[in-house]
Amino acid sequence: MKPKTLLLLFSFFFVQSIYGQFSLSVFPADKFYEKYYADAIAHQFSLSKNFETSEWFGNIGAILPLIKLKVHSVENKISAGATVFNTLIKTPGHIKVYTVDYLVDFYLDTKLSQLLISRLIWGHLSAHYSDDGIEQLSKHSINYARDYVGLHLEHLIPLTNGKVYAGCFYNFHNEPAIDKHYTIQLGGDASILILFNSFNVYAAFDLKIKSEVNNGTTRSFQIGMKYPAEKKEPSVRIAFTHREGFEERGQLYNMKDNKNFIGLFFDF
Repeated sequence: MKPKTLLLLFSFFFVQSIYGQFSLSVFPADKFYEKYYADAIAHQFSLSKNFETSEWFGNIGAILPLIKLKVHSVENKISAGATVFNTLIKTPGHIKVYTVDYLVDFYLDTKLSQLLISRLIWGHLSAHYSDDGIEQLSKHSINYARDYVGLHLEHLIPLTNGKVYAGCFYNFHNEPAIDKHYTIQLGGDASILILFNSFNVYAAFDLKIKSEVNNGTTRSFQIGMKYPAEKKEPSVRIAFTHREGFEERGQLYNMKDNKNFIGLFFDF
């Protein structure tokens, strides 16, 4: 993390400490900022199958809470997330690794109220073809990378057992669209409890407006079932996702596609 970013974080907590009692714990067990279920690049451990092609999407990652800070009843958490996103193509007797994207994020979450949470984000994403990817597409790879900061807000809605969220990313370094800096993201989900309140059946939506494709959009719709039903982790989800618009895979970022797939997700 850059020195200016560290200085900003320390200044934030110093100002808070002037006005109230300060407490700190390391590796807290709980999280209060909830996952974006329909977001294609949310940190996750999952495996999904595309209905229309022989593509599989295998993702290995999670978010780890590092520090919990409480100042004058204001709760803050610093977390780190990392995920490797793979596209796999299964052919008889062989698996081709098609694309590999790497994502690392650092988060500062602040509970503004019981239902409203803010999230400051500093992150990096880089994307690559792998194995037979370039040969299969008969084209050259590009240098796709983004370093960014972001601010998101999430509002919990107990009535629907869900949430809504909105935020913006600013890419302070990005390639190849070096003069396109913003991504706006919004979405939400709602759910009901079934089978003696043991399972959670939900519907989720995620929208991204990306300046890197001239304000084109990526739209994701997901319905699924989660166990256990409580808002805690670890948990497991099985879900159907429909995604349309511009690709989330970096090497294909300026291509449009519609995809339908079924997936198994493990949330840690």
